Amino acid sequence: MDRVTIEPKPMPILYSISEVCKMFVISKQTCLKLFHSKDFPAQKYGRAYKVEANALQEYLSKRHIL
Repeated sequence: MDRVTIEPKPMPILYSISEVCKMFVISKQTCLKLFHSKDFPAQKYGRAYKVEANALQEYLSKRHIL
């Protein structure tokens, strides 16, 4: 019987609220508002909110921030 090998996918880079606060030099309250807004691509992982690096970059480019 032949074994099928599955190539592992690279793990996405995830940013937490505190990391986004440091990157954009904003307060935690402002960052929480951003993470809870409907158009922001944050996802909930357990009890924490995270955003993927490429989703954040796409969001910023659509908002003409980058």
